[in-house]
Amino acid sequence: MKSVLFVVLIALIFACNKKNDEVPTPTPEPYDFSAVEKVLDDSVPAKYGGNCYAVIHVDGKTVFSKGYGEYNGSTKMYIASCTKWLSGALIMSLVDEGKLSLSDTIGKFLPIFTANGKGHVPIRYLFSHCSGFPGDSDDGYESNPLITMESAVDQIAMNVPLRIAPGTVFNYGSVSMQIGGRIAEIVSGKSFFDLIQEKIFTPCGMTNTDFAQATNPLVAGGARSTPDDFILFLDMIMRKGVTANGTRVLSEQSVIEMEKDQTNNARLDQVPYPDGYVHAGIYGIGNWRDMTDNADNLIENSSPGVFGSHPWVNRSKKLTGFIFTFILSGTGTSTLPTSIKVRGLARDAVN
Repeated sequence: MKSVLFVVLIALIFACNKKNDEVPTPTPEPYDFSAVEKVLDDSVPAKYGGNCYAVIHVDGKTVFSKGYGEYNGSTKMYIASCTKWLSGALIMSLVDEGKLSLSDTIGKFLPIFTANGKGHVPIRYLFSHCSGFPGDSDDGYESNPLITMESAVDQIAMNVPLRIAPGTVFNYGSVSMQIGGRIAEIVSGKSFFDLIQEKIFTPCGMTNTDFAQATNPLVAGGARSTPDDFILFLDMIMRKGVTANGTRVLSEQSVIEMEKDQTNNARLDQVPYPDGYVHAGIYGIGNWRDMTDNADNLIENSSPGVFGSHPWVNRSKKLTGFIFTFILSGTGTSTLPTSIKVRGLARDAVN
């Protein structure tokens, strides 16, 4: 018995010594975002009006955040065309439910368009700016706060011309998405205002995001949000439709479909990006396909707005980011080169 205890004791001593000899696994160094911070420090006073909040996540965790001026993570402002990504996601949620398909034409749900010779436009082109309608209507039906979405879209059907064959020309704007928003109301039996809360904002945990105008919300640009809210949507997209708590908002296939080229090699006519950033196959469903590989697989996508806010996703690096600001003059596109530079530095930081 004593010999057995002696053997066990020797074994324990050996095991402890071996454990002490092992080199401990080093704690990963934090990401270095000093280059990102310097660009923002230098740019925010002149280009962002002194007010900005930037947040970057890797795999859903905050690796960088900094506020300037009066902005913090809970500051709520209009986000302009960042809204397009949200609305595109809503349409794909209805595709998931089988209520519509991207190949359905608008006349299937809105006979008034068929009656006016415009019913043959596929829903796909409504959310990729290739519908053949102008980007915006001369009379501003899509953004009129004094009418309902139903009335706005009826006016579009009767008074806004279909200028060119669907799928041939890219014209960035709001008219076509407003039509899609009305179709969402029809197939769901709910207002767009309530529907996007139910399908996108609530499951993503976006408790401080909404449309200020409830009766005719501007589908392509009327949302208000905060950095803390919008980054949750981006994380859901990065995870191919699943939130941090495991809630599935979109099917993986729908996220992939959103990120495919939906422009059908259309001629790029009305594009808000500077020429150096424009390329064929640049748009999916509600988002810009900024970086692709040689096989046209998506690397990085975004949906910046005219007021200067700029969200993006790089799935291969599990990277999401949002540069949030509000430049009321409508010259927020002047911040685009800086935002794109920040994105490049963020990619470098997580290599």
